[in-house]
Amino acid sequence: MTVNSKSSLRSLVEPVVWPVIQSGRAAELMALQRQFDQSQFWSAEALKTAQFSQLSKLVDHAVRTVPAYAQRLKAAGILSGKPLTEKLWQRIPILTRKDVRELGTKSHSSATPPVFGALSSTSSGGSSGAPVTVRKSAVDELFWQAINIREELWHRDNPGGTIARLRGVPADLPPEFASAARASHGAVLPDWGAPANMIWKTGKLGLISPAHPVEVQAKFLQKLQPDYLYTFPSYLRPLLSHFKETGKRLTSLKSVWTASEAVDDSLREACSSIFGCKIIQNYTSGETGYIALQCPSCNNLHVQSEIVHVEIIDQQGNPCAPGEIGRVIVTPLHNYTMPLLRYEIGDEAEVGGPCVCGRGLPVLTRIVGRTEDYFTLPTGLRRRVNLNHYRLSAISAIREFQLVQNTTTHIELKLALARPLTQAETDIINEVLKKEAGDVFETSVTFHDALERTAVGKLRAFISHIA
Repeated sequence: MTVNSKSSLRSLVEPVVWPVIQSGRAAELMALQRQFDQSQFWSAEALKTAQFSQLSKLVDHAVRTVPAYAQRLKAAGILSGKPLTEKLWQRIPILTRKDVRELGTKSHSSATPPVFGALSSTSSGGSSGAPVTVRKSAVDELFWQAINIREELWHRDNPGGTIARLRGVPADLPPEFASAARASHGAVLPDWGAPANMIWKTGKLGLISPAHPVEVQAKFLQKLQPDYLYTFPSYLRPLLSHFKETGKRLTSLKSVWTASEAVDDSLREACSSIFGCKIIQNYTSGETGYIALQCPSCNNLHVQSEIVHVEIIDQQGNPCAPGEIGRVIVTPLHNYTMPLLRYEIGDEAEVGGPCVCGRGLPVLTRIVGRTEDYFTLPTGLRRRVNLNHYRLSAISAIREFQLVQNTTTHIELKLALARPLTQAETDIINEVLKKEAGDVFETSVTFHDALERTAVGKLRAFISHIA
């Protein structure tokens, strides 16, 4: 997107279209972008130095004002006013979702600086469904919006385009629009909403509930002819299948933006083949906010080091090298209301090497899945689930699929179909399932109208009922 385009930037003084005059939140967000433009190309060492200067402030605040952290940090050798080194940092115990739930208000700061503004709470069910409530401040919201604007600048080519949102009906939507979004005709809002509409004169935003049959969703999209589609990967797959099966076209799309669920190569290839556009992926969490954005030059994910410290560690707690897969540990740099120091988010990711774009921001090659995505073998050992998305996704009859382990000797593949399977497709499914089961599990295939999702609409690729 061209930031200086006089036709797209929103001016506080309407008759003055160039140079554009901005103030308030818009000016704050654009001032942060100027800093981001520089810091994204810093060396890894410069980024680490800046992060630890901020972490030192955050840890000192936690030692002094958060009862739950005082003893935990003291045991790690961290005291108020003592310089924070990387070696000391790595001695801080990992914070789990269970820890956060059990600590409750003991993890809240007793003295959030007043300058951090209004406080609020957000609850995240996560892919595991275990609720976690995190307190945040207006500063956390500022940085969330700043990274949202960075994503626009990295990937959006036309702020005047129309967005279609297929990700559930937002809770804060005005009643008349919420009602329309739940109806088969959908809703169309005059602009994209905050924070984009603070910066640019944006196009329209169309919304329709994903609870509607895929045929209804497709009809809404064809009528709207959006430039961009926002959705979950598990909602995108049945849409692609529908357009492929019916031979219908959606030629207006410039890109599809996904969130919350993993994106694999097969989905990218299908989107390119059927919709003629690419997928833009990000990595976020309700508890921590933005974690990584897709690179403007390739499919790598860049950690947003200006707002989060991210570690990828192995089972022994050691940092993973490029090409290795490990647990994702996240520390928001600016949550002084409820610090989350070394918070294990429940995902596994693959570390990448230096990116071709030249940015110094750390690279994640891919988000592999949840830390719970392991079979429990009859012996008690665990094995990562490696369901062949590529071959299943190529079967256009399959709208949704999910693998379930019911016992230590049985796994079930749940399918939601757009049409009956051919014998050739059935053979592929049986082959994939047999390979996944090996000589360990008995298998079965069951058919459903739709598969159960989490409260926020995510479809878990794997569920285990083993305690």
